[in-house]
Amino acid sequence: MNFYISISRLQLKAKRWVHLAIIYSLSISVLIFSFNYIIDPYALTQYNILNIEYKLARDDRATKVNFFKTQKTFDNIILGSSRVYSINPRIASEILGGTTYNFAVGSASVEDHLGTLKYLERENKLPRNLIIGLDFYTFNKDIPADKHFLKNKELNFFTYSHIINDTFNYELFFSINTLRASLKTIKHHFRSTGKKPNFDTMGWGGKYIEYKTLKPLIELEKVREEIKKNKKIFYTNYSYNTLDPKRLNYYQEIKKICKDNNIKLYIFSTPLHPLAIRELKENTNTNQAFNLFKIFVKSFKPSYNSFEDDEFQNNYNHFSGATHTRSNAGDIILKKLLLPKYNSLDL
Repeated sequence: MNFYISISRLQLKAKRWVHLAIIYSLSISVLIFSFNYIIDPYALTQYNILNIEYKLARDDRATKVNFFKTQKTFDNIILGSSRVYSINPRIASEILGGTTYNFAVGSASVEDHLGTLKYLERENKLPRNLIIGLDFYTFNKDIPADKHFLKNKELNFFTYSHIINDTFNYELFFSINTLRASLKTIKHHFRSTGKKPNFDTMGWGGKYIEYKTLKPLIELEKVREEIKKNKKIFYTNYSYNTLDPKRLNYYQEIKKICKDNNIKLYIFSTPLHPLAIRELKENTNTNQAFNLFKIFVKSFKPSYNSFEDDEFQNNYNHFSGATHTRSNAGDIILKKLLLPKYNSLDL
C-alpha cells in the first residue's frame, strides 16, 4: 500500500513541477513580450510609451522596413549597401524634387535590391525615381544573400511571397534579438549618452567631415588591412572571375518593374579605394569580372561609373577605408549621376 501511495505522491509532484514549469515559461514569455512591447526597439508600433527619442535596433532591414510601414510614399528611393549610407537623400530631393528616403542596408546584395522593390510594390509605395548603388562584389556568385535578408519576411522573396497585412509582427516581441535591442535601447536612453541612431528619419547614415581634418596617408595601413579582409570575404581569394547570371537576371526583373510602373531608374557603381582597385586589376580573375561589371553599369541609362572617373581613382580624401566613401564624396556621386553636366572641379 505504501508503495502505491509513494507512486501517487511522485505523480502529484511531477504534475506540480510540470504545472510550475508551464507557469514559469508563460510568465517569462509574457515578461519578455511586455518589455519588448513597451521599449519597442524596432518602432513596430505607433506608440512610444516611454517617450524614447532614439530607437537603437540591431538589424538595418528590420529598422528601415518597420519605420517605412508608418510612412507615406516617398517620391525618390535610394537602395544599396552600407556603401550607400553616405548618399544624402536631401541632395536627391534638391535635384529631383519631392521627398527622398535612403533604404540602404548593411551588406546588401542584389537580392536586397529586388526584395525591397517587391516589398514597395506590394505596399503600393513605389517611388517616381529609384536610385541604386551597385557594389562590384555583389555579383560574385560565391557571396550568399545576407542572413538578415533571409530572415526578413517582407524582403525575402525566396520563401515569403505573400503580402504581410499586419502593421507589425507580434512574434518579434518574443524574439531574443528584440530583447537585446530593447536592452541596448533602454541603456542608452536612461544613461543619456547622447548617442544618436544609425539613421535619421530619411534613412541617411552619413555625416560630413571637413577635408582639411583628414589624414588619408596615415590611414593607408588601415586600408591595406581592409583590402586583405575583403580579399577573403568578398572576392573569395580573387577567384571571382565573372558576373553571376542569376543576379543579372534579378536586375532584368528590377528593370521590368520600373518600366511597368513608370519609375525612372538611376544606377551608379559604388567607388572603391584606389589601392583596392589596383589589387583587383592586378589579378586576372577579378580584373576580368571588373571589366564585365563596368560594361554592365554602362548598360543602364542614366548611369554613373565611378570606376572610370579620375576623381575617385586618384583622390584618397574621398574614402573612409577601402570601400566606404565620405558624405562629401556621396554628394559628388549623386550630382554626377543626376546632373550629367555637373563637374565638381568647377567648384
